[in-house]
Order: sequence, then C-alpha cells, then structure tokens
Amino acid sequence: MNASPSPTAPVFAWLVLAHAGPDQLRHLLARLLPPDSPDFAVVHLDAKSPLWRKTRGRFLADLPNVTVVERPAVVRWAHPSQLAATRLLLDEALRRPFTHAHLVSGADWPLVSRSAMVADLAEAIPRDCLIEAEPETQAWRMERISLNVRWLRPDPANPLAVRWEWLLRRLSQRLPPRRARPWGPWHKGSQWWSLPRDACERVAAELARGFARGTFRFTQCADEHAVQTIVAHYFPERLGPPRRHIEWTADWSPRILGSADWARAPASGAWLTRKLSLEADPFFLEEQPIR
Repeated sequence: MNASPSPTAPVFAWLVLAHAGPDQLRHLLARLLPPDSPDFAVVHLDAKSPLWRKTRGRFLADLPNVTVVERPAVVRWAHPSQLAATRLLLDEALRRPFTHAHLVSGADWPLVSRSAMVADLAEAIPRDCLIEAEPETQAWRMERISLNVRWLRPDPANPLAVRWEWLLRRLSQRLPPRRARPWGPWHKGSQWWSLPRDACERVAAELARGFARGTFRFTQCADEHAVQTIVAHYFPERLGPPRRHIEWTADWSPRILGSADWARAPASGAWLTRKLSLEADPFFLEEQPIR
C-alpha cells in the first residue's frame, strides 16, 4: 500500500468525504483539479446516502484524476464509522505517489490558489503537519464506553428510538472507563487536516492497528481524536496550525457561510473554508482565490 515513492515536485491528494450535494461536489472537484493539475482526488460517498445508493458514484465518472472508494462505510454522526471512512480514503490515496494529503468535506471550498499552498508549505517546514491537536481535551470521548454511540441523535418522532438511546446512555455511565492510551494522552482537534506523505503512512498503519485491536469501538467522535493523537505522538515537533476557516454556531455546528461572510476569510490565513451550500447561496462559485 505504501510502496509508491514521494514525487519531487508537490503533488496533492485530495481526500473528500461527501454524503450530499452532487452538483456542489462536482464543482469542488473541478476547482481542486483543473485540467493541468498534477494532483488527484479520492472520494468517499457515505454508503447510506443517495449519492452512493442511487449512483455508486457514476456521476463522477467523467472527471479526470478522481477515484471513488469502491466499498464505502455507512457513516453515522460521532460514530467510529467516520474514522473508518477516513481510513479508506488514506489507504486508497497511498496507492499513488503524492507529497501532501488534504482531508476535506464536500461542503468545503478553496480560498487560495494551489501555488499559494505550495509556497506556504515550503515555509511551513518543519512544522508541516497542519492539524489541530489539543492534549487532554474531551478525552472521555475515547475513554468512556458509549454503548449508545450508534444511536446518537435519535429521531424525536420515534419514541422507541429515543428511549433505547436513553437506556444505553444510562447503562454506559455505569461502566468503568477504559484505560488504553496506545499513543499517549488523547488529543482533540478539527476533523479536517493537511499532512505530508510520511505522516499519512504512519497514520494509516496506526489506524489499521487500532481498528484491529478494537481501540475505537464504542467511542464518540473518534475522527476528532485518533488522527490528531497519532500525529501528536509521532511528530510533535512538526505540528503546525490547520489552514481551515470555520465559523461555529452556538451548538458547535459549522455555520453555512454566505457572500457577506467571505470578507472575513482572508484574515484567517486559511487555505480552505467551510461550510458552503450551493442551494443556500452559490456566491462562492464566482469567487477567485484571494492569493
């Protein structure tokens, strides 16, 4: 899986998690992969979403340098399946040469040009693992056994599901926490990151071990802890700030940005921003890179 050498010139692997918005996803891939680009994209379509169930990804078949994961995961909110989907993207990307990988969602959009990203990366070395990783933050998510994790956010209109989730949550609170810390103290950060190839290889190998050992079973939001902790453990001196612009709502969900919000993005120094919606406001299709 990791036999491909790293090319001498920068090559980006775009790892895209998507579950909705086929038209917006196509626009994003076209923006990330212009005709003369040396880069490529790997796309994971949530197996329970219409994007996969109705098309098996055929709506992306005409786009060059785009690979769709053949056996995607059924992704649930805050469930280890989110991390499993990321692992599938990494494993597929590592079959090809690249220098850096960027994990993005189908609701992301680039703020800067590719040349600006390459220039920033040259200056970032050795702090080239661009990922948020705060130690000992919400470590309970990884250490508490959450039997209800598969049924989080049940449909309020389904009393049986609500009652089932409540019972499993109460039972979980009576269980002793797990003590395993295979990579030291748990770190927390945004799910979205940019990593060099050697870090991606290490992350892929450690995720394989973690899934084999059951490290992520009954954990919450492992996508915000596992990769972050692995990178912080193996590359602590190379940690750098993530280049993502996200504005959070009061309930800690990414706010959908509109044209009036675009002026704030350049000051963040970010490469990409989220969350954008083609249906809510398609303004971003006309926006040019800020540098």
